[in-house]
Amino acid sequence: MIKIHGNFKEVIKHLIVIVGIWVAVLSLFKIKKSGVSKTLKSMQDVHAYVEKRIAPFAKEDVLCALDIDLTLLQPDHPAFFIPNVRKHIKTYRNIEKPYSHLDKTLPFVYSFLHEQRLVDSHVYDLLKALKGIKTIAFTATFTGPILHFKRLEQLRYEQLKEKNICFEGQFKDEDFALTECPSYRSQYPCFYKGVLCSNSENGTTTKGTVLCTFLRKINWTPKCIVLIDDRAKNLQDVAKSLRKEFPTTKFIGIEFLGAHQYCPENISKEDFRNY
Repeated sequence: MIKIHGNFKEVIKHLIVIVGIWVAVLSLFKIKKSGVSKTLKSMQDVHAYVEKRIAPFAKEDVLCALDIDLTLLQPDHPAFFIPNVRKHIKTYRNIEKPYSHLDKTLPFVYSFLHEQRLVDSHVYDLLKALKGIKTIAFTATFTGPILHFKRLEQLRYEQLKEKNICFEGQFKDEDFALTECPSYRSQYPCFYKGVLCSNSENGTTTKGTVLCTFLRKINWTPKCIVLIDDRAKNLQDVAKSLRKEFPTTKFIGIEFLGAHQYCPENISKEDFRNY
C-alpha cells in the first residue's frame, strides 16, 4: 500500500476544496445564464438565429413573443438612450431617490408619452419570416387606466400599429384579462389585440407567470416558444416557469441588446437632470 504523507494529504484536501468552489461558481454562472440561448445586437442576427432554431418545428407549433420597450420600440429622445442613461446614472439615481417607494415601471410610463422609434428596422424582415407563426408582443406595461389613458394596453397597441407592426387576428379571443393572476394596482395582466401585458414585472406577477397563465387560458401547449427581450432576467423567469408548467415545450430565449448601443446624440448632465 502506498503511504501518503500528511503534507500531501493536506494538499489534496485543498485541491478538492478549490475544485469544489470552481464547480459551484460555474454552476451559479450556468444558472444565471439559464434561459438565455443567445445574446444578439441586431435584428438581422436575430432573424438568422430564429429561422435556424425553429426550422425543425411545424409553424402551427411555434409561438414567438417580442418585448416592446428597447426591443421593438424606444423613445426618440437622448435622455432615454441607454448609453446616455449609463453616463448619467448617478444623476438618475439621485432623481429617483425621493420616489423609491413607487413601482420601478413608472418611469417607463413616462417614456411612452414620447415619440417612439424602431430599435431596428430589420425587424420587418423578421416578422415577414414569421408569417404563419403565432407572434405576439409581450411587455411589462401596466394595464388599465393611468394618467389620462383609459387603457394603457390600447396605447401600446396603437404605438406598434403606427410603425406598421400589428399582431392582432391570430387568436379567437383578442381582448381578455388574466384574472387567474393576482391583481396589481387593482388591475390584472391582459391580452389585447396581440399584445400581452404582464402589468409590471415588479408587481405580483412576472413574465413567466403571465405567459404560462396565458397559454392555459387559450388551452395551447406550443412545442416551441421564442422570446426576444432586452432583459436576461425576463428570459430566465420565463424559462423557469415553462420548465415547471410546460416541460415538453422547447424554449429559445434571445437577449436582444440593439437599443443598448444606439446613441446618435449626447445630452449634458444639466439637461439630463432638468429633463
